[in-house]
Amino acid sequence: MSLYLRVKRTCLKRRYGGNPHFERFFPDIDLSQKVRETPFTVFDTETTGLDPKRSELVSIGALKVLDFSLNISESFHEFVKPEELSRSSVEVHGITLSELEEKARPLEEVIEDFLLYCRGTVLVGFNVEFDRKMIEKYTRSLFGLPLVNFRLDVFKLWKRRGGDGKGLKEIAQELDIPSVGVHSALDDAYITALVFLKLAYRLTDEPLSSLPLML
Repeated sequence: MSLYLRVKRTCLKRRYGGNPHFERFFPDIDLSQKVRETPFTVFDTETTGLDPKRSELVSIGALKVLDFSLNISESFHEFVKPEELSRSSVEVHGITLSELEEKARPLEEVIEDFLLYCRGTVLVGFNVEFDRKMIEKYTRSLFGLPLVNFRLDVFKLWKRRGGDGKGLKEIAQELDIPSVGVHSALDDAYITALVFLKLAYRLTDEPLSSLPLML
């Protein structure tokens, strides 16, 4: 797996290395370093729907894991205003148009700040490919680049451990992790981070390449 990731990373660098934003956002990461030495960014998105091609971003929540400890003091939680916000999507994420009028920032600024926030880290999420696709369609349109961070799906760690297919909250309960009451991208990133720390605890002295990474 590590050879495949290295080859793919090399191919991506050859293809996009001429883009001035590539090294700015996506420095290389040593796959031979230990898991506990690796910085991770655990993130989640709130969107207007479940189809990354048609849905729009509403918010991003993220937390850093440094020295295999959760760094809550430097969280990332930003909002953007989509072109359309349906009642059904508001019922899911609870973010209203009036709230976005107050909190939303320009999309380009939010995406750029997020890329700088997770620079040099491994991205972690629950069903992370959905969130990756949501972010990547903006990184491509704004900067001409895919999202080139190594990624880890905690659901894959859960399945590797022998867990049954469940949602994030159900997995957290099974691991005796208390869930937060209010649903938001940052709250879900927090729960995901706790699940990740618990599932990967025994792997902290293993090389990063021992994790089921994607790129």
